Amino acid sequence: MLQALARNSAREMPALRYLALGFIYLAVYVVLDWLSFVDPLGAFGVTPWNPTTGASIALVLAFGRAFIPWLFIAPLLADGLLRHFPLPIHTEIGVVVTLGGTYTAATWLLTRAGAEFSRGLQSKRDLIWLLGTAAVAALVAATGCVLLLALTSIIGIEQITRGILEWWVGDMIGITVMTPFLLILLSGRRIFPPTPELALPFVLMLGSLVLIFGSADSNRSQLFYLLFLPVIWIAVRFGLEAVTGALVTAQVLLIIAIQLSAHSDLSITALQILMLVLALTGLIVGMLVTEQRNTQRELWLYREALARVSRVGTLGALTAAIAHEINQPLAAIGNYARVGRQALKREPFDHAAVARTTEQIIEQVDRAASVIHWLREFIGSGASRPEVVSVNELIRRPESACRADLDEHGIRLETLISRDLPSVMVDRLQIEQVITNIVKNAAEAIAGVGAGDGLIQIEADMEGDKFIVISIIDNGPGFEPILLERPISPFTTTKTEGMGLGLSLSRSIIESHGGRMTLGGNGAGARVSFTLPAARTLPSGAII
Repeated sequence: MLQALARNSAREMPALRYLALGFIYLAVYVVLDWLSFVDPLGAFGVTPWNPTTGASIALVLAFGRAFIPWLFIAPLLADGLLRHFPLPIHTEIGVVVTLGGTYTAATWLLTRAGAEFSRGLQSKRDLIWLLGTAAVAALVAATGCVLLLALTSIIGIEQITRGILEWWVGDMIGITVMTPFLLILLSGRRIFPPTPELALPFVLMLGSLVLIFGSADSNRSQLFYLLFLPVIWIAVRFGLEAVTGALVTAQVLLIIAIQLSAHSDLSITALQILMLVLALTGLIVGMLVTEQRNTQRELWLYREALARVSRVGTLGALTAAIAHEINQPLAAIGNYARVGRQALKREPFDHAAVARTTEQIIEQVDRAASVIHWLREFIGSGASRPEVVSVNELIRRPESACRADLDEHGIRLETLISRDLPSVMVDRLQIEQVITNIVKNAAEAIAGVGAGDGLIQIEADMEGDKFIVISIIDNGPGFEPILLERPISPFTTTKTEGMGLGLSLSRSIIESHGGRMTLGGNGAGARVSFTLPAARTLPSGAII
């Protein structure tokens, strides 16, 4: 239900749903306040962990600024129900306004248009924004509330510094532990993957807490670092989602352990500071792991897109390719059928010739079927989407996509790009795939002859004042002389496998962009060059 409401937060929420979510928040706030109001520190009653603060920020970030008024209602309700307003009413209202106003400002900073903050914490930038804003907001709230308590003589002047520290730690640990967990939960992502491997770090976490609180109060801070092992383990193995759940679990177990053991107020503050360090470390490591996995997934999708674009050529090239390849098995089938007909008329009847001819016909039918199947997989559809791209950017991604293949064969890749080249107006994916295909062909040629010092160079320079020429040069075996003497055509290939459509379709893509492709080189290497029109800059500054 909450996930459905979260999906509706971007548009106007019906009043009934708004009220339902508001009352759910109030109930959760009161329950969390009741559960966490254990062992309040000092005369000002600050708890070592304030999950209510984290829940309040998550509410506004997930469902929108319309829920800001509830941030002022919830603390008053909890204080009235659970503690019967322990502060004078004017002080109570002052504290609530200070807390609500501060965290309203924090959520406004995160949700304003220019912040580009993702409530699902999709990048480390989002996490840093959240934690940095939370740290400042918690400090402002703690300072304002403690000074208000001092001005009303509820605490002494000598308690201000300690009060600010303990209030800040309680709020900060509440935000750091609860807010990421709730935001991920409300985004619909799974917290823990269904794997038995998770049991071991949680058992280790429980054992570490038993060891920590089984020792003397003075040794607990040193032993606390044992908790880093299971949390970092979960972060590295399962990423951000799982580590947020692990941190909530660790914090709850820590509070329970504090209640069941002998302790001092100072030791609790020290442990919570260490818990804050643990939470920050776990979140950062988890985010880095998740970002790396997302990058790998995006790279895979990008390579799939490039492969799909590589199958797109002009209609003329594809028509010629289909006609050329299908005509051969059809012609062979016709010839074998005529031979079979003659064998049937022959006296005496030649069973062996008919059987042999039938097998040859079946073989050619299978060949035609395989060609059709291959072409159906090879040919994709897609509209050209030209955009202004710098030559450096155009070469960078193919260079990255080919890096693993080149490293596998010990082939160096160098780029020589002239300075101050103008941009080009091209379909980025199509041209990048052309470069990728040519570089991979060069790498396969070098690897095929077993060269130990393979080198591929990508050069870019001006050709006249209207075109940019990009050349891919290798030190492999080079092209056969016959390929250099005739135009690039379908099914021209030097490979033992493959259908020879790569260069033909690459040429078609280049020509559809207003350029041309040429082959060059000799036995000491090959050169594939193509031109692209430079994007022109109008006097107004527009690029065409």
